[in-house]
Amino acid sequence: MKTFRLITALALACATAPLAAQQAAPPPVAAAQQADWRETWAYNIGMQAVVYGYPVVKNLTARYNMIEKPSGQADMPLHTWFHSRRASDHTDKVHSSVTADLLYSALWFDLRKGPLVVSAPDDGGTYYSLQFMEMYSDIFGYVGTRETGGKAGRFLLVDRDWTGETPAGFAGVIRSPTPTGLILLRVGFADRTKLQGAHALQDQVRIERLDGKPLDTGRDVLDPVAAGSSPLPFFAMLNRGMSENPPLGDAALMAQFASVGLGPGQSEDFSKLDPATLRGLRRAMVDGLAFLRQVSVAGGNAKIVNNWAYGQMTWGRTARTHDYLTRSANQSFSGMQEHWIEEVVKLRAHHDGEGQLLDGSKARYTLHFTREQIPLAKAFWSVTVYNLEYDLVENPIGRFSLGSHDKAMRFDKDGGLTLYLQAEPPAKKLAANWLPVPRGPFNLFLRAYLPGEALMRQDYVPPAVRRVP
Repeated sequence: MKTFRLITALALACATAPLAAQQAAPPPVAAAQQADWRETWAYNIGMQAVVYGYPVVKNLTARYNMIEKPSGQADMPLHTWFHSRRASDHTDKVHSSVTADLLYSALWFDLRKGPLVVSAPDDGGTYYSLQFMEMYSDIFGYVGTRETGGKAGRFLLVDRDWTGETPAGFAGVIRSPTPTGLILLRVGFADRTKLQGAHALQDQVRIERLDGKPLDTGRDVLDPVAAGSSPLPFFAMLNRGMSENPPLGDAALMAQFASVGLGPGQSEDFSKLDPATLRGLRRAMVDGLAFLRQVSVAGGNAKIVNNWAYGQMTWGRTARTHDYLTRSANQSFSGMQEHWIEEVVKLRAHHDGEGQLLDGSKARYTLHFTREQIPLAKAFWSVTVYNLEYDLVENPIGRFSLGSHDKAMRFDKDGGLTLYLQAEPPAKKLAANWLPVPRGPFNLFLRAYLPGEALMRQDYVPPAVRRVP
């Protein structure tokens, strides 16, 4: 009966609301005030555009900083492999949560001049993966130990609209959702001091054009927008990136973006926008990026266990479920791209077990795995330390992670394992299990490559990071 009365009351209120509003209508609003709605509209749409398009802006910048104006270790023309011959360290300022447990190789591609042929080697018992990323940071294909059994083969990489015939002799066709993108090669190793086998695998990966013509190996790619050259530099870059790489689908969203001058085919000149729209977009440009950081630190809409945030089960495939917030905040902002869970499961911790942000200037920590909690992974597992920019942290012993590669670690008598996370060295007997952290805020990444079923189902319970009293 109470429910019936409530529904009746709500229905009556809804029915009479228009009449009441009409009777109490406010006087006409001044023209200057009427324009204010445009600021609110632009702000709301701008926030959505930041969430949707952040990955393409980040990837434009990353590509430029590797090809046209190299600013880090990676330095290569278009369609040319860059092979890192060393494990990553604190000097790699790419803000992408790189790991020190693999060798990376990278190649930026452009399919607008035709399909490419990617030749992959036999793995010889060493883990490797070729990961194909489109410009919005999702993964659209793999070649390697897991996906293709580590067998040698030739694969055809084509644009989403390609309709040609596949010649004989190809092990598969990989179709890219965007005309440009990135191929990442990761190669494992058992000993960081013996990398010759990993180098040999890197050198066997090849790329060429299907038509046999020379590859475009120029260094002219879309430039970032300088902060002083535009009133809305982020959105100017977004328009550049989305024009080069129009998204697949999402027509309704693109129409909304276009209503405030954003999206594929839109101008980078915002001088014709009205002042209120400009104000709204300026606010969105600042607040949107702050919002992505907030979501990233909080773990996003992810399963949280002992203050570790599981990566989404749809990581690397977020567009399939229109999960653009995860794609931008947890996949791109705090990294660059993410693997499918069949390849690797990741958990990130910004907080200790009590919910306090990790900070090496305020506390020392331990991470204790019981015997049953040690991650199961066919390739390897590790725990890595990052700073707030998601780069590796400089430390006196050059140790950036600990895990199954580290045979010197000392296990407990019961088969468990304790890691010591602190800025200062621990007692000498604990040194093998010391994972240095900065004297300031930091976060952790727990990775398991070729993970066990419990990790993929997110049934695995990671140990909480504990403050040392």
